[in-house]
Amino acid sequence: MEEISIEEVAMLYEAIADELEMAARHCHAAAKRFREQQVPRGCSHGFAVHGHLQCAQKILNKVAEIHASKSHV
Repeated sequence: MEEISIEEVAMLYEAIADELEMAARHCHAAAKRFREQQVPRGCSHGFAVHGHLQCAQKILNKVAEIHASKSHV
């Protein structure tokens, strides 16, 4: 695996936080839409939540791979 700086790792964690914050915003939007009986829109926001969580997971997997490549047992 290629060398990665501490700053690059920090940026990856910030990207994870950004994705999770977007997921949270979509959760709030989904709840609002369901309360308004706007089921299709609520479902759309629900799918957006899932997408942002998947993006966050992909980035976290990359961080874990970086850590594993540096780990020595």
